[in-house]
Amino acid sequence: MKFLVTFLIICLFPQTILGGSRAVCPTQPIKVVEGENVALHCGLDHLVDLSRYTVDWSRVDNQQVVYVYRHGRDDLDPVVDQYRGRTTINHEALSRGNITLKISSANLSDSGSYKCFVPKLKVWCEVQLIVDEKETKTDVSSTTVPPLEEEPESEDHGGNREAGRAAVISTVVFLLCSLVVFLVLRSRAMRQKEPKQNGCHLESNTYRAERDGDQEEPAATGLLNV
Repeated sequence: MKFLVTFLIICLFPQTILGGSRAVCPTQPIKVVEGENVALHCGLDHLVDLSRYTVDWSRVDNQQVVYVYRHGRDDLDPVVDQYRGRTTINHEALSRGNITLKISSANLSDSGSYKCFVPKLKVWCEVQLIVDEKETKTDVSSTTVPPLEEEPESEDHGGNREAGRAAVISTVVFLLCSLVVFLVLRSRAMRQKEPKQNGCHLESNTYRAERDGDQEEPAATGLLNV
């Protein structure tokens, strides 16, 4: 009879026998970026082996079944398609009373309140999940574009480079023109000196011829006298 009473107490009030265990969840919302994996922490405040218990995870807002652990394995039948194959728990951690739920590749629709529940112990708690939208490549690139007011400054730099290039070209053209003018003037000066020199040669030749003629004339006169 005593054994029967003890058995009934264990079946009807397991939480009392286990020392009044209760589920503990984070009080602050868990935030994650779209596409990342996330863990919703839940566990008992006493070390209880839950490997032989049924564990349920569900959405509080729409009553969708997110994950079920039953008879020592995952039970995918009651899980909705949105979470099937994306939710799991660490089976080894169940022996330590840890029933943390892991969701892979979080979607924006995953945002909401989640409830972890151990039916036999009648313990449960809720976790709030917030999934933020992932930044697109366009948004990221727009943050790296320099402000519009900096564009005139880049144009000024371009104008300065063009002005410097024009100044160099002008200087080179000026030097070339100066060189050409110098060469032309020098050529003219040399041409003007050539006639004078030729004239001097002619004058000296004429003078020499006249002098020779004068010398020959007295000689001829002496011969005639003889």
